[in-house]
Amino acid sequence: MRFIPEPVSAASASNRVFSSQKKGNKKTDLRGRGEGPLFSVRNSSSRQTAIFGRVPLSRIWKQGWWWWFWLPVMAANVLLPILFPLSDELEFPNVTKFLRIGLADKNDHAPFFEQSLYEVELDEDEAVNQALLTLTAKDLDEASRMHYEIVDGNEEGTFAIGNVTGEMYLTRPLDYERTKKYDLRLVVSDGRYENDASIIVHVRDINDNPPLFDRHLYETRISEEDDQDLPKRILTVTVTDGDYDRPQDLVFSLSGQGIDVEHPENSHFQIVSSTGEIFARKPLDRDHPVGRPSWGLTVFAQDEGGTGLVGYSEIIVHLKDINDNAPVFLQELYYGNITENGEYGQEVIAMKAEDYDDPDEGTNAQLTYSLEKNVVDETMAKPIFSIDAETGVVRTAVCCLDREKAKDYLIQVVAMDGGGLKGTGTVSIAILDVNDRPPRFTKEEWVIETDETDGSNLPDEPILTVTVQDEDDTNVFSYRVIDSSGFGADKFAMVTNDDGTGSLVVVKPLDYEDYRQVNGFRFQIEVSDEGEGGFSDMYHAARSWVKVKLKDINDNPPHFIEKVAEARVFENTPVGRSLVNITAFDPDMGGKGKISYRIDRASDRNRHFAIDDSGSVTLQRPLDRETSPYHLIKILAVDDGIPVRSATAMLTVIVIDINDNAPKILEDYRPVLPENQPPRKFAEILATDADDPLRNNGPPFHFRVSPLADDDIKASFRVDSFPDRANGEGTAVISSLRKFDREVQKEYHIPIIVKDSGSPPMIGTSTLTVIIGDDNDNAMESGMKEILFYSYKGRAHDTQIGRVYIHDPDDWDLDDKKFTWAMSNHPNFQLNEDSGMITMKYATSENLYRLQFEVHDSKHFQSKIQAKVNVKVRHVSESAVKSSGSVRVENISDEEFIRQWDYRTNKPVKSIADRFKEKLANIYDVSGHSIDLFSIQLRQRSPPITDIFFSVYNSWYMKPDKLNGLIMMYRNEIEDELGLHIIMVGIDECLYENAHCFGSCTSNLEVLKTHYLIDSNRTSYVGLHTKLTPECMCTARNFFQKESCRPNPCLNNGKCVEEEDSIRCVCPVGYDGPKCQILTRTFPGNGFAWFPPLQACERSHLSVEFMTTSLEGTILYNGPITFQNFNKHTVTDFIALEIVDGRLRLLINFGSGTLRLPVNSSGELNDGRWHKADVFWDKETAILAMDQCSEANIYESKGSTESNIDLSTCHAQGTLPPFNEYLNVNSPLQVGGLAHETFFATMYSDNEELVPLGKPFQGCIRNLMMNSHFYDFSHPSLQKNSATGCPHFETLCNSNSTVMGCGTNGICSGSASEPHCLCKPGWTGPSCNEPTIPAHFEPQSFVKYTLSFKPNPFHTNVQLRFRTWETDGELFRISDKLSRKYGILRIKEGYLQFQYNFQELHPEDQELYLSKVVVNNGEWHLVKVERFGMNVVLSLDGGEGRRYNETSIFSSNFLMDIDEEEGIYVGGRVSYSNANTFTVHDDYKFACIDDIRIEGKTLPLPPESTSTQWAQVSVFHNLASQCNSPTQCLNITCIAPFTCKELWMRHECGCPEGSLLSRDHRVCLDEDECLSSPCRNGGTCHNQQPSYTCHCPVGFVGNNCELLQEENNLFQPNIPLLAAIIVGVLVILALGATCLLCLSRRRQRILKNNTDQTKHETSVHYDDKGGGEGEVTILDLTALNVPAVPVVTNGGNFIAKEAQDSPMKSVITDVDVLLCRRDAAGSGGNSKEPPDWHVIPNYAAVEEGGRGGGRGPPPEESVSFLGYGGSSRLALPQS
Repeated sequence: MRFIPEPVSAASASNRVFSSQKKGNKKTDLRGRGEGPLFSVRNSSSRQTAIFGRVPLSRIWKQGWWWWFWLPVMAANVLLPILFPLSDELEFPNVTKFLRIGLADKNDHAPFFEQSLYEVELDEDEAVNQALLTLTAKDLDEASRMHYEIVDGNEEGTFAIGNVTGEMYLTRPLDYERTKKYDLRLVVSDGRYENDASIIVHVRDINDNPPLFDRHLYETRISEEDDQDLPKRILTVTVTDGDYDRPQDLVFSLSGQGIDVEHPENSHFQIVSSTGEIFARKPLDRDHPVGRPSWGLTVFAQDEGGTGLVGYSEIIVHLKDINDNAPVFLQELYYGNITENGEYGQEVIAMKAEDYDDPDEGTNAQLTYSLEKNVVDETMAKPIFSIDAETGVVRTAVCCLDREKAKDYLIQVVAMDGGGLKGTGTVSIAILDVNDRPPRFTKEEWVIETDETDGSNLPDEPILTVTVQDEDDTNVFSYRVIDSSGFGADKFAMVTNDDGTGSLVVVKPLDYEDYRQVNGFRFQIEVSDEGEGGFSDMYHAARSWVKVKLKDINDNPPHFIEKVAEARVFENTPVGRSLVNITAFDPDMGGKGKISYRIDRASDRNRHFAIDDSGSVTLQRPLDRETSPYHLIKILAVDDGIPVRSATAMLTVIVIDINDNAPKILEDYRPVLPENQPPRKFAEILATDADDPLRNNGPPFHFRVSPLADDDIKASFRVDSFPDRANGEGTAVISSLRKFDREVQKEYHIPIIVKDSGSPPMIGTSTLTVIIGDDNDNAMESGMKEILFYSYKGRAHDTQIGRVYIHDPDDWDLDDKKFTWAMSNHPNFQLNEDSGMITMKYATSENLYRLQFEVHDSKHFQSKIQAKVNVKVRHVSESAVKSSGSVRVENISDEEFIRQWDYRTNKPVKSIADRFKEKLANIYDVSGHSIDLFSIQLRQRSPPITDIFFSVYNSWYMKPDKLNGLIMMYRNEIEDELGLHIIMVGIDECLYENAHCFGSCTSNLEVLKTHYLIDSNRTSYVGLHTKLTPECMCTARNFFQKESCRPNPCLNNGKCVEEEDSIRCVCPVGYDGPKCQILTRTFPGNGFAWFPPLQACERSHLSVEFMTTSLEGTILYNGPITFQNFNKHTVTDFIALEIVDGRLRLLINFGSGTLRLPVNSSGELNDGRWHKADVFWDKETAILAMDQCSEANIYESKGSTESNIDLSTCHAQGTLPPFNEYLNVNSPLQVGGLAHETFFATMYSDNEELVPLGKPFQGCIRNLMMNSHFYDFSHPSLQKNSATGCPHFETLCNSNSTVMGCGTNGICSGSASEPHCLCKPGWTGPSCNEPTIPAHFEPQSFVKYTLSFKPNPFHTNVQLRFRTWETDGELFRISDKLSRKYGILRIKEGYLQFQYNFQELHPEDQELYLSKVVVNNGEWHLVKVERFGMNVVLSLDGGEGRRYNETSIFSSNFLMDIDEEEGIYVGGRVSYSNANTFTVHDDYKFACIDDIRIEGKTLPLPPESTSTQWAQVSVFHNLASQCNSPTQCLNITCIAPFTCKELWMRHECGCPEGSLLSRDHRVCLDEDECLSSPCRNGGTCHNQQPSYTCHCPVGFVGNNCELLQEENNLFQPNIPLLAAIIVGVLVILALGATCLLCLSRRRQRILKNNTDQTKHETSVHYDDKGGGEGEVTILDLTALNVPAVPVVTNGGNFIAKEAQDSPMKSVITDVDVLLCRRDAAGSGGNSKEPPDWHVIPNYAAVEEGGRGGGRGPPPEESVSFLGYGGSSRLALPQS
């Protein structure tokens, strides 16, 4: 391709367009038609070919693609034909190519415009710098660049043009009035040539000039009040318009003073719109107050007929005054004053009248003053006052006015103007006082009675206020006590009050016990009306007497006559004997006060001593010097005053020894006597005695063999006594009498009698164990050993598991043996060749390992004796340990417990451990493989005590309560069959009182890292090394550790959410407890339910609610399950809460006697109402309260205005029998009945009133709480005939005509006769389906309420919801009318506090805190304050653990009558400085409150609501409705990797959910939730990002493998029930076949109808496509599942109650019929839609759902109503 420039001349060398190089002898030519005629080819000998143009070429006639020429060029070979002319076979081809030649442009043409003249019309307001038009020139040349320029006619540079674009625009505004037309010349140039054109721009006139007035201000003057010839022309305005070429169509208008635009008829002025003439329409007033001296107007002129521009000017109309206003005084009454006794001519007041006429207009406003009404002095008959006629100043006309005669005067002043118009004014003249009269007291003697002071604590308030009389008003009073005026003057002082009274205050202590002060004080006080320095002027002073009588208060503690006492007593002193008298007296009340005595139990833990009201200390429990040689007792003397005061004395009781202890050998000697040795002396032993040797009650000791010893012992050993040896204490030498063979007997037990030297002497028998030493005198034989190894979590470290066993009677010949592997070493085990000890390596998997060894004996020259060892490894999970039962047995060692060999018969036997497992398997009705004795440990060597821990796995781990409880029930049977002595079931180190803790105690089970080995020759056992640690604290109140979601504290599949400083549980529907517990359970009258036992706490509070229709029943019982023979291990503590004869009764026993507390309620409790029982107990006292005494009778005592309450019908209190102090139980807590026969009369007492009744409970029980923790009623460890919820009662709310069910937001409450819905917090309405509306509290906000009911004075219940970020603020306040008694709920430093005082006579602030939970975290919180008497409960968010706190003070004296009108405030304490100004203290601001209730009654919350039937809002301020938070993360960008999290009223940048911040705070790492072991029942956890999944074992479902059908556990086989189960299964199979047939036919129709549709997979694996949740299902089988979660109705939590007749048959039949009928209905047409399976009801015939699908609670061990087990899912085949 080549370009040639235009134009191209013909065939000139200079116009060569192309040349090429040829190969060989070739000739080039142009071929074909193409462009050949325009070009020619020239060949040369230099192998060059040139192409030339034949004619001139121009681009003018070649356009577009025709600017290109296509030339076919042929190259022919001319030499070869010449060289080979005769060769016909040779071909000499020619070559043709196309050549493309382009024609390049050349600037040879001038640019030009299409027109030579352009005309444009522009408005004069055309915008500047915006394109007006674009002029584009043309040029035939292609590459020319044109340049535009305005060269002429552009005046003042008004126009400009783009040099390149040709766009023309204005550079300055156009003005038609200056220039109407522009003639412009425009030139365009391409750099070589140029051309021009003319442009005429016509400027079009627009209305851009407003009308212009000839003046900026017009002024005129007219007379006021001129009403002649109206309207009257006052002015004409003149206007011109700059737009003179436009029509002058002007319109005038007015505005300003006197112009009413909306109602022109009321205007004072008008203008002629066409001419500008202005008229006054009405008379004008110049004078104040309605007139004005000048009227200002604005006149407007608008062109274009009132649519164009507007011009304006100002007009002032001045008014000429006329005298039409009389003078006027501006005040109705003027006040003046003068001092009494003043001289003549004193100025009183300057009077001034106003005249609104013009002062410059003649005399219209010139005033003259005179007195019209004056006062005459009667003594002088002269006017008292005068006035200056010109100035109006009033003066006195006489002298010496006396205020005490007349305090004020009234005169009248007249003002007259020049026209004779008058005005009058009245003056009140006050005579100011001068202190010229003396003061005097209103009493000659003041008498006051006051309390003596409490030591040096002086009262803050005055004890007396005195008043004086003085005729003067200018007094400055000052008071004082006159020194030395009488006894006691130095102890008091006077204080002057702001109101002129004086107060007497105490400045020194007052002591009633001082004999000089007991009769009181009398002294003088003085007052002066001239201030502090006026006492010297006796005329201005007065005196009075004060008599002060003293009242005695309890300000002195009792005084002991002897503060230290000592008593010496023999340890055998009989109980009841008086030891010493310790007395005290009370200085108060003249020594007549009553004193009571008591012993501080911290100094007498075992309660050996008692003291009566006379101070006599007696012995109430036998002494033992050997246990405690002395006792240091603290005696308290307590008076009966208020407040109570006490004193302390110390009594030392020295216990004198008697010889009451038998001696025994000094230690557990175990001498070794080698076998095969001749008789010899082999041991020397000593003795000891616990008695006092200083009283000769011990050595020297005498020894001999017991005459009761076996003959073999007597023939084999001799004991020689040497009383003089061992420094006179005596020894015994033991000798053998024959040879011994260890293989015959390994040890001998010699009974040795030891006698001391006391009087009388004591004799004791001790056993000496003699070990026969071994000699390797027997050859070995092959042996076999079984080893059982329990590995905790499969992570056991290298652990010794036992020695290789070879059968050899000798067992001390280890040095002669060598142990080797029989074959190759096993990778999981190591062998010590010297000791034969086998070590299992770390993390050996669960399996059975068979090991083979060879043993060599060098002494007997034996080698390669075969020894086999089978090692069975089992893993123990953490769940197994937590769910374990335990037994402690006595007189058997751990080795004896597992031994499988009888050494006496030398035969194998079944070990006690195996027999124990078999017995447990029989009790729990499981296979032996389900039981793991994972820990067997020797707790004590002599006598041996062994602890056994075990777990039972039967699809899930059975709970400890069931494991231990059933062993307790079968305890005697186990002992008899196995020969065991069980001393404790459910091992608890806290069970024995004061063994480890003097107070609260909690036993914690810990698994150590090491394992515990028991090596018993043929058997070896390696178990978990467990450790039980007693912790001296109440677990329920242990809040030292921070709350965490690891492990998950939320029950029943609740989700734990961690917040800033706390956690909360998000619970499934129906699980209403704070930790997702089910709180209600029903009992039909023949059942029970087991739960964990009550914990041992020093102070305890148990509460429970119940409803029953029966007169008798056991609400709860915790104590022994079977009869036990009394011994040192027997624990007999129990508690029983029962209904007996329709009344509530508590029996409580700490192991030393039963306390019975009946409540004699006014009515029987079987009334179908909910009742509440509260049980309090400490070390000495127990209290039972019913219904918080909310219905107790309140009365007023005679001669008293204070109310009292009768608690006899709701409260019982008693002292627990000595000597034990704590309730120690470890058996299951039984609720609703007992699982065993009653045995109490045999074990406790024949008195029926002191033993539990034991009858089953009929009704519902809910909200069982122990020490701030709710019991979860969802899954008892064992139960019979009970179910969750209270279905019978809850259905009442559904059938109530006024309540259509309570839904999920309410709980059916009230009584059977009057059920109602108790709405959950945040909900309201009859059916609890309406959300409450919160209020937002701004700064200085509060609400004050007036109640429409009278609150209970003894019982108060307040509840509200709140959310805030603020650290402080008052939420709620209640008080009585005097605000002496009050309760204040507030947030203080981010924590909840309740401050209160319920005492009248001696108020004392008390506080109750929740100091472990931060509440200012922006979340909604629910707070409740409940009070009855002085017992106060503060709970947060459901109230459990650290969210619960209470006092345990119960008294009947503390009543509070809440002021219904002034006693309830929300948001802060309000104080008023005046009627309209207030301050809110402790302001609750920038926060929200919702759902306030008092005694369950809802209070309105403004501004949304100001009234309910219970209360009205009387005052509120600064509240807003709702508590919404705008989007906080809008426009917020967090630094990576953090994301923005929405909080209420603020945001937070943090890691996404499921991740944690790294230690360097730079990245977010995935949170491994599996570390907290969330999967239960053996499930395997797999961490994901985010969250986790649990792969559950067979039979378990749920997010955490926690769901399983309830276990059926019947005590005895129930043949009818089994038959019903079999029939039910057969019915299920038959109906399943029917369903299959129905579904098969239906599917055929569906497939037939859907042949043209896309197939859809109806069975989707969970791991495929997200589990298929979003897929369309043809068959929804959900409706056929028996639900695994509680059926929730009316807010309750219960499983569907037992069906009648044959429930399985009726349920399944109904489902079958429904399936088939719907199938038939669907086959009637061509519908391709599947039936609506969701309308099929869920049927629940058993209490818990089956294993299939759905979420629900973990299983409970149950005796099922129907006995129907297995899956409850009807499994239909999938296509």
